[in-house]
Amino acid sequence: MDETTPPDPAAREIVDLAGQQRLLVQRSPQGDRVQFLSAEGAVTLTVSITEQGPVLRFEGASLMLQATGKLAIEADQLVLHGERGVALTTNGDLALRASGDLHSEARIQTVTATRGDVSLTANDDVTMVGERIRMNC
Repeated sequence: MDETTPPDPAAREIVDLAGQQRLLVQRSPQGDRVQFLSAEGAVTLTVSITEQGPVLRFEGASLMLQATGKLAIEADQLVLHGERGVALTTNGDLALRASGDLHSEARIQTVTATRGDVSLTANDDVTMVGERIRMNC
């Protein structure tokens, strides 16, 4: 069911929830959809049940997923995009691993080791290209 297909009014059910929120269930031949509506009527969560599987869509100013244990996300392809930024932080170690190539591109890149060494290892050539290469300056 796409967003433009008007649902059959007979296939709708509304359930009142706490805080004047509502749950809207819609059924159609294209798929079923469950929506959570805020007290103001804005859609906050949509779960569409399609032949390909469930699709979750969250809408709102912010979203937080929290787990006291492990949180795993697995997919054939994973795309993360932050319009104004992306931050990965941890109080422990961080490992980036790729069986294929790793490409990094930015306007400016800075690598800092606050305590300890920076090590580069290659089983082949190490190439540095720059207008000026400054070492121990």
